[in-house]
Amino acid sequence: MSHGSPTEPTNEELACRAQRGCATSFERLLRRFQTPVLHFLQRRGHAAEAEDLTQDTFLRAYENLRRYDPRWRFSTWLFTIARRTSLNARRRKRPVADPAAIASAVSSNRPPLDVLTQSESRRRLWDLAARLLSEEQWTVLWLHYVEEMPLREVAKVVNRSRPAVKVSLFRARRKLAAELDSWNSPIVACEASYE
Repeated sequence: MSHGSPTEPTNEELACRAQRGCATSFERLLRRFQTPVLHFLQRRGHAAEAEDLTQDTFLRAYENLRRYDPRWRFSTWLFTIARRTSLNARRRKRPVADPAAIASAVSSNRPPLDVLTQSESRRRLWDLAARLLSEEQWTVLWLHYVEEMPLREVAKVVNRSRPAVKVSLFRARRKLAAELDSWNSPIVACEASYE
């Protein structure tokens, strides 16, 4: 999610401009990442306070913008902050899962029953993942498959080596696949996808 075209600056370019004091550049980053960070935090079990945690994430990002290193993707740096904000909130109080949270928007071109079935299957999959997986395994799975982060970027967010992230993904998928086999549902386990 680097955005960028001949007329549209990349996230990294916007971050560098924001480091130099350009408030408009930071606002553009906020608009680009507000929804992905909100969804990430909602699915981590913080549905009731996800908006506040999203705001905290962006506040911390703004306050620490001088620490951003443009050698890394901005999304990696931002999701690292979001994860740490989430972990701090979890330490302060036990999270309550919100089973009604919508996993993501789906195309309206499909029949409503298909949309509902896929949405329900996705919600059940992420609810199952939250129950079965460790925090790190869940984070690795979400960042790689939902946020489509490359493994090296995921490794940076969770502060692990790339091989450790591969192992974590493998173990997470294996745990989920074993449980999904016992379900009578159309959910299919994620395929391995390594860069």
